[in-house]
Amino acid sequence: MEEPERPDWRAEFSDKQISAIRSAIPTAIHDSQERSARAHTEYADPDGDQDVYGVGMSRGAQKELQAALKSLEGYREQRVEGTRRSLTYVGDALIFLQRVGKKMPRNHRRFRLSYLPEQRRELLETTSNVKYTEPGLFDLPEEEPDEAANLSDVLDIVGDLGRVTLFVPYYSSTPFAVGSMFWAPARLRGHHLEFTDPERLTYVKEPVAKETKREAPRPAGGFAEGDRPRTSAKLRPRPEDKEGHN
Repeated sequence: MEEPERPDWRAEFSDKQISAIRSAIPTAIHDSQERSARAHTEYADPDGDQDVYGVGMSRGAQKELQAALKSLEGYREQRVEGTRRSLTYVGDALIFLQRVGKKMPRNHRRFRLSYLPEQRRELLETTSNVKYTEPGLFDLPEEEPDEAANLSDVLDIVGDLGRVTLFVPYYSSTPFAVGSMFWAPARLRGHHLEFTDPERLTYVKEPVAKETKREAPRPAGGFAEGDRPRTSAKLRPRPEDKEGHN
């Protein structure tokens, strides 16, 4: 008996929502990367943070993303108690930005989290994608046993556990440039995030209109103003020519 086809995860969003998210994620990442690269002089974070790179880059990109999506229908935020982080929701999707490092792994459908505190593990496990998994996608050998997650501290954060699905926009970057960007429903397995049908994102920079150079007005009148009449050039006679004619 054939496995039933899984629904396309893009159906989780309306056309307006998915269009806004596709545009906002790369813009947020690039804006945060530019600020982080010059954080020592002018980070201009609205909360006064000056996280230069790494974890700070992800935190800054999440703030940029929240600012870009605030007006979107179905958008909401939830503060994580005891931290400065706010969770970002669009409808029933938890959108959790993640930087993977300087280079995107060759297998971009799976990568290891280098930093995973217990509270974040509980959050990611609780909201892990189960609706859009592909048959056989996660049938991979465990590199380490999962610890039993204590969900008591995270239940109030994620609300209705049967509805919320984890979506992770993930990207590579250095202080000089942003690399590959993807987003997809994600599932936490051990210390790895695994993705169903990742969609590549591209950054489109808005063109800046060039200002026309304004010429300074020329003063009317004044010394040496106006057109000068052109006269034909004549050779001045030499003294010896004059003597020869005498």
